[in-house]
Amino acid sequence: MAGSSKRKQPSVRVCDLVDARDGWRCMRCGETYHWAGFSRHHRHLRSHPYPRLHEASNLILLCGNGSAEGCHLWVHTHQTEAKAYGWIVSGYDDHPELVPVLTRLHGWVLLDDEGGWTPCASPLT
Repeated sequence: MAGSSKRKQPSVRVCDLVDARDGWRCMRCGETYHWAGFSRHHRHLRSHPYPRLHEASNLILLCGNGSAEGCHLWVHTHQTEAKAYGWIVSGYDDHPELVPVLTRLHGWVLLDDEGGWTPCASPLT
C-alpha cells in the first residue's frame, strides 16, 4: 500500500502525486507552492487512527503549517467550516475519497488515491 499508516509520513510517490494533482498550489487560497511555506494536510486527521492515513485521497496541499500560519492553520482552527468544505473529514469517516472537497482550481471534486480528481456537485446546495 503506497501510503500505509505504518509510515510516519506519506511516501515520496504519494507526495509527488498530491503536489501534481493540486497544481503545486494551496487548495484553499490558490497560492503558488514554494518550498518553505507549504505542507500536505491530512483531511482525516493524524490524531484519529486510520489505516489509509497517507493515501493521496486523504491529503491536500495547503499553504502554511498546522500550528503557526497560512491556510493550514486556518483549517485546524476552524474545523467546523473546514469540514463543510471537505478540508477535514470526520474521524468516523474511513472514506475520504467519497467526501467532496472544494478546491481553488477545480471547484468541488472527489480525490482518488492515484493522484486524480473527479468533478462533483457541491454538497452545500
